[in-house]
Amino acid sequence: MTVSATFLCGACGKVASTVTLVSPGLPDPRLTPGPPDVPQGVGTPTSSILPVTAQLSVDGGPISRTHRFVPAEDAAIALETGDAAALFAIDREYAPFWCPTCGASYCREHFTAWVVYDDGFFDCFQGVCPNGHERELED
Repeated sequence: MTVSATFLCGACGKVASTVTLVSPGLPDPRLTPGPPDVPQGVGTPTSSILPVTAQLSVDGGPISRTHRFVPAEDAAIALETGDAAALFAIDREYAPFWCPTCGASYCREHFTAWVVYDDGFFDCFQGVCPNGHERELED
């Protein structure tokens, strides 16, 4: 079972993010190679192209990431209803494109993200929506 939802940008109407719940053994669409210069089987430290557990693939918005060990039933309900607020309520990192203050999704052009370092080491991603609401996107 693969469940997916596309969220549109509240500022421009373009796609803000596509979030997919990837069932075990199915390919993560965010990690599936596209252009010929992307090597087959590319992954991230927290995901794999053919997961052994359910993964949540967040593509677009200020940051893209795949999360492992997600509460699949809760995530599926949020995606089936296209409810970014419900994804955010499960874990704020599942909806880095969502501004809870505005109640809107924003694309990468409108939700700006930056890396915060602590003593030279990665600490988190912070972001700000077009209305100036700042929040932590990923820790």
